[in-house]
Amino acid sequence: MDYRKSEENQTIVRSREIEKGIKKLMEDENETRKRVEEMSEKSRKAMTEGGSSFTSLGCFIDDVMSNLS
Repeated sequence: MDYRKSEENQTIVRSREIEKGIKKLMEDENETRKRVEEMSEKSRKAMTEGGSSFTSLGCFIDDVMSNLS
C-alpha cells in the first residue's frame, strides 16, 4: 500500500519507506522520539491541577462568569 501525496506532482511514498520511518521513530535512541516524549510530559503537567493551562482556563472561566452579571 503506497501513499500518493498529491495528484499534481505525483509524489509517491512507498509502503517500505513508511515502514522504515516508523521503525526509526520507534527506536529508543531516536532524538525526535525523546523530544515528543518530553513535550507530552510537559503538556500533561500543564493540564493537571496547578498546571499553567489548568490555571489559565480557571482564570478565563472566572472572568467570563464575572462579566455575565
